Amino acid sequence: MSDLNSAIEQARRSLEIHDSKAALKILKPFKKSLKNENASNVILYQLFADAYLENGQLDKAYPLLYHACEIDLNGEQGGSEKFFMLGQATGGEDGIKLIFQGLENISKKAGDNITQEQVDKIVDGLLTTIEIWMTDLCMEPNAETECEELIGRAMEISEGKSPEVWATLGSIRISQQRYSEACEAFVNSWKFFEIKKQDIEAAIRNNENSSHEQYAQLVQPLLSLAKMCVEMGLYEISLQILGAVKDVDEDNLESYYLEGFTFYLMGKLELFKQTHPDANVNADNIYEFNEHFQELPLDLNNESISEIMQDAKLSLSFASKLAQNAEPDDELAQELYAGSIQVLSEIGGPLDDSELIKIKKGEDDDGNEEEQDIEFEDGE
Repeated sequence: MSDLNSAIEQARRSLEIHDSKAALKILKPFKKSLKNENASNVILYQLFADAYLENGQLDKAYPLLYHACEIDLNGEQGGSEKFFMLGQATGGEDGIKLIFQGLENISKKAGDNITQEQVDKIVDGLLTTIEIWMTDLCMEPNAETECEELIGRAMEISEGKSPEVWATLGSIRISQQRYSEACEAFVNSWKFFEIKKQDIEAAIRNNENSSHEQYAQLVQPLLSLAKMCVEMGLYEISLQILGAVKDVDEDNLESYYLEGFTFYLMGKLELFKQTHPDANVNADNIYEFNEHFQELPLDLNNESISEIMQDAKLSLSFASKLAQNAEPDDELAQELYAGSIQVLSEIGGPLDDSELIKIKKGEDDDGNEEEQDIEFEDGE
C-alpha cells in the first residue's frame, strides 16, 4: 500500500504541472489492480481519469469517472468534482443530473457553514451546467430561462465577486445580443481576475504551496476572457489581460498570437475611423467590423498606425517563433503559426531573428520585451 500511496502523490505532483504522460507512467503498474484489489479505490480511479483527461483521452477517462461516481455516490471519499467532470463529458439532461448530484453532495456537507472552497465548487458546477444549456440544450425552449436562473444563483453565492461568473454572464449576454451588457460583464470579470491574481501572488510570496498551481490555472480562463474582449472590441482590456497571462507564463504562445492580432485589429479600426469619420463604432456594431476586418484595406504608410503595426509585428513574430519550436503534433501551435504568418504577410513580414534576440535580451530601445525568454534554434 505504501508503494501505491507514493505513486498517487507522485502522480498528483505531475498533474499539478500538467505532465499527464508522467502521471500515467507512474500509475501504469496499478492499472490492472483496478479490476481486483483496488476495485473500490475511488482516489485511484479519479487520478487515472484526471490523467487521461489531461492527456486528451476522454474515451479512457469516461468509464473510470463513471465507476468512481457509482461507488462514491455521496462524494464522501473523492469529493464531488468527479460528478462535474462526468456531467460535462456526458452532456445533455443526463449530464445536468450528474452535476446536480455533485452540487447536492457539496450542499449537504456544507450545511449552514459553507466554506470559500465549497462556494467555488458550487459555482464551478453551476457554470458547467450553464455551458451545457448553451451548447447541447441551446435549442430547448427553456434554455434561456435556465441560464438566467443558474447565473443568478452563481452570482448570489459568489457575492458578485467571481471573475468566472462575470465572464459567463458576458457570454450569455452575447447570445442574447445584449452587447453593451456583455462588455460591462467582461470588464467586471477582468477586475475580479486582477484581484484574484494579486491575492495568489501575495500567497506565493508567503510560500503557500497550493498557490503555484492556482497561479498556473489562471492562464486558460484569462485567455478565454481575452478572446471575448477582442470579440467585443475591448482591445485595451484584452491587452491588459494578455499581459497578465505573460506574468504567469512568459512564453505562452497563444498570448503572443492574441496580442499581435489585437494590435492588428486596432490598426485596422483606426484606419476605418479615418476613412469613415461619421461612423459610430460601439459595442452594438463592433461585431460587424470584426466580421469584415479582412476586407478593409491596410495602408502601412499611414503614420498614425505605424507604431501599433510594429507592435503587432513584434508579437506575431514571437508567436511564429514559439510555434516553430513546438512539438510537430501540437495542432494548436500549428494553427497559430499559420495565423501568425498570414497576418505577418499583410503587415510586412516577421522581424529578423537577430532583432528578436536583441529584444529578448532587453537591448531594444523601448525595452518593452525585456522579460521575454524565447528559445531560438540554429538555422531558423
